[in-house]
Amino acid sequence: MEEDALTSAFRRIGARLRRSARSLTGSDADADDALQEAFFRLWRRREDITASEQAEKLLTATVRNAGIDTLRARARHSDSPVPEIADDTEDATAQSELLAEVKMLMETSLTPDHRSILYERDQYGWDIAEIAEAHGLTEANVRMILSRSRKRVRELYLQRKKQQS
Repeated sequence: MEEDALTSAFRRIGARLRRSARSLTGSDADADDALQEAFFRLWRRREDITASEQAEKLLTATVRNAGIDTLRARARHSDSPVPEIADDTEDATAQSELLAEVKMLMETSLTPDHRSILYERDQYGWDIAEIAEAHGLTEANVRMILSRSRKRVRELYLQRKKQQS
């Protein structure tokens, strides 16, 4: 069985990636989480990663970004207590309906590439540089796509609400 470029590169440089994540996060557990998160992010796109050098670059950048995300999350949670979440099923239902409507608008109004970029940024938390590298775009192009995609979905949502009123 032949390994894909991503798995092969991860096996080859995994120890180096772990050391890098460990030095960034300061914790073995957080380093392991960053490695796992990075591999998971890239695993969904493994068919697009064909060269070993490309896989190494993406792994290195993604591990770094996942480590930074871990640090940011740690900083956010250390300053404030965990908020209480109200058990209000009415609000939860309204939020679920809103989310479903926005997803439907994204599916019907955005190109697959633009939708993918929007999901990578907003749902998966990828950095702009990481998205640009994955799609072969500049960071400015990614920012423009994100801005225009969000604007398009927002305009369509507001139009629908206006029509329903």
